[in-house]
Amino acid sequence: MRGSLLRVTSAAESSARDQAAIRDGAASSALMVQAGTVAAADMLRAFPERLAHGVALYAGTGNNGGDAYIVAAQLARAGVVVRVHATAPPRSADAQHACAIASPYLVHGAPTGRELVAVDGVLGTGHCGPLRDGVIVACAMLALARERGAQIVALDLPSGLDASSGDIAAGSVAAHRTLSFGTIKRGQLIARSHVGVLQILDIGLRSAVALNDEAWCIADDAVLKRALPTIAWNAHKGTRGHLALVGGADGMAGAVMLATRAALRAGCGLAKVWVDHRGVASVQQAVPQAIAHDWPSDDVARAPWAHALAIGPGLGRSRASFAVLLRALRENAERPVVLDADALTLMTMYNVDGTLPTDAHDAATILRAVTSRAPHAVITPHIGEFVALARVSPTMDWQTRSDVLCDFARRANVTVLLKGTPTLIATPDGLPVTVMARGNALLATGGSGDILTGIIGALLAQGVSGHDAAMLGATAHGLAAEFAVTTSTTIRGLTLDAVLDALPAAWNEMARAPALPPSVLASFPAPLQ
Repeated sequence: MRGSLLRVTSAAESSARDQAAIRDGAASSALMVQAGTVAAADMLRAFPERLAHGVALYAGTGNNGGDAYIVAAQLARAGVVVRVHATAPPRSADAQHACAIASPYLVHGAPTGRELVAVDGVLGTGHCGPLRDGVIVACAMLALARERGAQIVALDLPSGLDASSGDIAAGSVAAHRTLSFGTIKRGQLIARSHVGVLQILDIGLRSAVALNDEAWCIADDAVLKRALPTIAWNAHKGTRGHLALVGGADGMAGAVMLATRAALRAGCGLAKVWVDHRGVASVQQAVPQAIAHDWPSDDVARAPWAHALAIGPGLGRSRASFAVLLRALRENAERPVVLDADALTLMTMYNVDGTLPTDAHDAATILRAVTSRAPHAVITPHIGEFVALARVSPTMDWQTRSDVLCDFARRANVTVLLKGTPTLIATPDGLPVTVMARGNALLATGGSGDILTGIIGALLAQGVSGHDAAMLGATAHGLAAEFAVTTSTTIRGLTLDAVLDALPAAWNEMARAPALPPSVLASFPAPLQ
């Protein structure tokens, strides 16, 4: 992952990359021409039939409007009829230059309303706050075009979407396709349903993309392919990784069953499961490929054969459960471990000695103590669990969430995968946050996190580092959810069995790193509504 050139930027970080490219010798006008040219090429690939009906293009007064004028010129040169509505004359020098370039190619006059593609080039990354004046009029026209069946293509961002926070101004029109220049913008991932299909286009910022700042990282296809361990043709169960799973208190064996099934579908060679004695028969019946043990017995999670541990799904929140957790960690102290669900809640409920905590209780300190000898430790909280662990406000903004996440990972000396939309991953080494943006609402159901735990546990057992196991696990989890709904028009009615069944397709997608069209750095599908 650390070699990826893809970064997720705030508005300020995006501007810094533009300025760095200019300092390196790229003319600002040349960057604009490149942006408009690759955007037009993407539209020609995506909408060949629709473009025959013409394009309605809405241009603002700044550089986003300048990008729009170049798009118009390039489409017109390809034979597409382009009609432009400008909110006002262009004000920046580059936008004025772009307008002059485009003017000879355009059909001057307002859009007819019959166009089947409408381009939103009104506001870009520099905008925040409510819409004003002519922008409101342009957005109203875009909304009408959308209602009439036109595909809305946003340049960099749908006008009114805040690049940093993901806040959406009243009157902003959701895009069917967003063409992001050079970097992914934070707001695009936070407000995924507002951007539609997300295409990241190369405009020549590659020398500036790796600036040493706090911009989030995101794994491209090549990075995922390199990080994914291969399974040799002559592998056997001893070389494919052994995973010990601990959970399944009375009445909650289903959670650890899901984790075990996921681990096996992630390539794990052998899985042994420790559950409450009343769940042993259920586990053996539901997952016959796994071996089930009774965790109140003397050999609880004593797994010298295991390459990694996964602890927490359905473990329960009693003192007895906490004792099982501590014993499993103590007796397997030098093995990689992933902790989730009840294992994390228990860290907020008890001290290491099993006593009730005082006001000075610090879950990060406890996590650091109980995983101190593990070569890799990963925790996978959702936001509610993380709020309890870090003792922070649930209403913190995304920048604060990122900062708190990094601080907690450092203090606990663990890799933290904070589940959400998007998912964030922080490591103890202080490097920028990694963000994962795959998935859909099929994962928003009980048991989804247990599947992720099993996947990450299997990867740890196969020798993958904590960061890469979290990155690969979250990607496979999200891709499987996307593949599960490819033959459906709705998420309603699908269960997590569909995610498990789609995991082979997710691994195949990650292993082959599909080729992208020229100048496309990354592509994300529109989330299913």
